[in-house]
Amino acid sequence: MRHFSVPGLFRFPVRTKQLVYCVLFLSITACTTAKKSSNQVRNAFQPQEAVLFTVADDSVKADEFMYVYNKNQVDSIATLSDEAQAQAVRDYLTLYTNFKLKVKAAEAANLDQKASFRKELAEYQQQLAKPYLVENRVTEQLIEEAYERSKQEVKASHILITLDEDASPADTLRAYQKADSLRNLALNGASFAMLAEKYSNDPSAATNGGDLGYFTALQMVYPFENAAYNTEVGGVSEPIRTRFGYHIIKVHDKRPSRGKVKVAHIMIREAEGAEQDSSAQLKAQQIYEQLQQGADWNELAERFSEDVTTRSSGGELPYFGTGNMIESFEDAAFALKSEGTISPPVKTRFGWHIIKLIDRQGLEPLSEMRSSLEKRIDRNVRSEVVQSEMVDLLKQENGYEAKPEVIESAIRQLYTSPNSPATDPAPEDVLFTMQDTVLTAENYYAFAREQGEEVQADSAAARRAYQDFETQTILTYEERHLLDKYEDYRRILQEYRDGILLFDIMEQKVWSKAMEDSVGLQQYFAAHQEDYRWKERVKVTLVDAESEKILNQVKQDLQGKKSPLTEKERAALEKKHTKESPLALQIRQSTYERGESRTAAESVIDDIEWAPGEYTVENNGRFYYILVHEVLPPKLKELEEIKGIVIADYQNYLDQQWITSLRQQYSVETNENVLQQVINSLSSR
Repeated sequence: MRHFSVPGLFRFPVRTKQLVYCVLFLSITACTTAKKSSNQVRNAFQPQEAVLFTVADDSVKADEFMYVYNKNQVDSIATLSDEAQAQAVRDYLTLYTNFKLKVKAAEAANLDQKASFRKELAEYQQQLAKPYLVENRVTEQLIEEAYERSKQEVKASHILITLDEDASPADTLRAYQKADSLRNLALNGASFAMLAEKYSNDPSAATNGGDLGYFTALQMVYPFENAAYNTEVGGVSEPIRTRFGYHIIKVHDKRPSRGKVKVAHIMIREAEGAEQDSSAQLKAQQIYEQLQQGADWNELAERFSEDVTTRSSGGELPYFGTGNMIESFEDAAFALKSEGTISPPVKTRFGWHIIKLIDRQGLEPLSEMRSSLEKRIDRNVRSEVVQSEMVDLLKQENGYEAKPEVIESAIRQLYTSPNSPATDPAPEDVLFTMQDTVLTAENYYAFAREQGEEVQADSAAARRAYQDFETQTILTYEERHLLDKYEDYRRILQEYRDGILLFDIMEQKVWSKAMEDSVGLQQYFAAHQEDYRWKERVKVTLVDAESEKILNQVKQDLQGKKSPLTEKERAALEKKHTKESPLALQIRQSTYERGESRTAAESVIDDIEWAPGEYTVENNGRFYYILVHEVLPPKLKELEEIKGIVIADYQNYLDQQWITSLRQQYSVETNENVLQQVINSLSSR
């Protein structure tokens, strides 16, 4: 029922395909998808038609540069000094000019004439048009509805009777009748959970009785959400059709939104088998007890948490609300009342979690959520719901005039005489017009023939075919006029077009060349070899014990051991000393370099002499036994050791060389007066 789930702690909605071109674009590190209205740019800078700079014969106007600058610059320059503000804009102008030079080179190489380019651009244009057609028609009512529903969370169960979206009328009727009969059983006192377990086609219903937990707006498909929010607590909805089939929904509870929380966690993964399960729980419990006794959270998270993505940052997770996390984790997090409070170990299917509350937020005001709600509505099935309203609006805007009698005759002709020449109406008879576009009966017949014979089966199928034909025609008309109607759309399409060219020319001039030019790579490495040098390094076995007693036992086990442990030896040693306490011992083996960042436990390496031998260190309540196996003196790195890094540096080198040659090949001129106006305008925001 959720739009998309990943095999992890968080559940995310589907995201549309993202281009990498914004990263390529000038090598800007921050690229945002938020669109800023071109009207905002105009309001800030009046002479928007002024030419800011030229590349050969191509001119770039001030408003284009400001549009891109506003879109991609995350941090405001208003807090900088006047000199720094001016320099920030000039630096960005240099990057944008380089971008335009590369696009110019791609055009000169006729990359924009390649069939593959045209095909790719057409595909992206089709993708861009769909959200634009809906996005600019999303009504205030839908945004306000989503916000009002976000104030409330619904707990519900459902029974699903699956049905294909293109199911036949007979199959649709059977599915509806089955759902309706189950609803009647539930209304007459039958256990909803029992009915779900026995009859629901949702696989999870066999174990959870159809329980969906709590959810809020924009987490379910729109028809399902509508039914859930419009059904009273304790009630059972009428059968609701979604793309999955028919649902009946029982609403168990409704509560005010819990807002969002930000937490950190320490996770101990759970292996298969009862013995390992007990060990994971015991380890989590001991960590919790140490925290209760005042142990440092960040240190324990870094040392013991098995969530590798968060342990180095104290286990911090992003803000989340209801329906975004596994329910047991979510409930435990929201149960924490004050900042810094720590939960006892909580079980999820991933293992055991200790959770610390960092912050709690209520529902944001609509003014702050409007933009995010609009974007989420674009991606939500509810955008389909407004399509019919949008089509009606487009009819009004584009001078739609229909001939109902001809339309009805054409529909009747389709299913009564599909294989005979149409005489009533004639193929050339007009069904409707829109400004300069005329649609005839033959256009409708051709559309229907492409859909297959099923549209000619009966009057209902023929009528649906006509509705699809009319809708598609109107939307296609709108799509063809998007460039004329929406400046933002024109700009975005231009960005995609230039982005594809940039990708292709960079692949040709920089990326592939650096990968394939082994001689050039060797020459570059030889000329810059001093830039790639190892500092002093040390090969170490690091024994980390919770007590001096355990440390001495491990020393005894390792007596006479000079070489590093095998992985089997290391695992056996840890297992031997962690039977009673999972936190008793950890053993690390690695090569460490002077000056590199280390974890808190590994930092004891810097407290000893870097010479072969044995060392014992006590730090922050832990006891360390350090075996230094070998000290490696500073030396030049070999190419094969760092080939990936050198290739990346060589690509940057080729890129800079290429930019230099492009600036020699194409003249670049900047209008300083216009640039100063741009700087003043951007600095005053």
